[in-house]
Amino acid sequence: MLQTTKKTDLNALLNDLAEELDLAESAYEEAKKRYDAVGKWLNESEALAPYDPKIFPQGSIALGTAIKPQEGSEVDVDAVCLLKIKKAVTTQQRLKNAVGLRLKEHGVYKEMLDPKDGGRRCWTLRYADEAKFHLDILPAIPDEDFERLVARGVPRDFAKTALYITDKTQWDTADWPKTNPEGYVAWFRGRMKVVFEQRRFVIARETKAQVQDVPEYKVRTPLQRAVQLLKQHRDLKFKGDDDQPISIIITTLAAQSYNNEADLFEALRNMLPKMRAGVENRNEVFWVPNPVNPDENFADKW
Repeated sequence: MLQTTKKTDLNALLNDLAEELDLAESAYEEAKKRYDAVGKWLNESEALAPYDPKIFPQGSIALGTAIKPQEGSEVDVDAVCLLKIKKAVTTQQRLKNAVGLRLKEHGVYKEMLDPKDGGRRCWTLRYADEAKFHLDILPAIPDEDFERLVARGVPRDFAKTALYITDKTQWDTADWPKTNPEGYVAWFRGRMKVVFEQRRFVIARETKAQVQDVPEYKVRTPLQRAVQLLKQHRDLKFKGDDDQPISIIITTLAAQSYNNEADLFEALRNMLPKMRAGVENRNEVFWVPNPVNPDENFADKW
């Protein structure tokens, strides 16, 4: 067993390293300001307003696991544009083009689109060079068949936020790509709920604020810190190699192995030996199942 003093020193060192990786709080605030502005513009469209466009973050910004981009890179903010349209009355192409058309009606956004015809799944707004920031906007509609996920054991509260999304490579098929970023965020937060609520309460007490008024991006748990460190380790080890594990694989395996440890060193020491067990072998195909959609394999291209 490590001596208490040595363990405390290691924990402090790991926390200091993770804090160095953090995006500035202003980056979270700026990201919210910008995707909220896009949402407002979409809602002001006569064509889209009846479908109640809703913009919300997904990925590392939503999970609180973002790290500073490497030199020469930008902060990548992923957001979903959800429209309340039934799948039977639209197509992937029509949905994606409707969002893109509205963005092009904005004098500034039109010039920021990269590329002008949209990417494979998203519309990307690239802000001025000094901002080092771009926003990926993924058009989506509700997945009305979410009961199939409930039947597979996904809790209803997670399953009901499932989505259909657009993908140029699948426009000619009736089977839309599926995802569930809100459900995943809820699952991830559930894995650290005890420690997260404790730390949010402490921040509220120290700042004399109401707990619900403490922004979630101000709270960091050992799970979030561990994911940040593991992602940085990945970036340094693989340096962009195609064989590197993508962030969602690291995040999922770490969250599955986390047990609400309050100490970052203890969390990593307990998590790391368990993470390999989260990689399944299904008929010689390696799987890291999406915990809120068992049919999706995060390791399908790994």
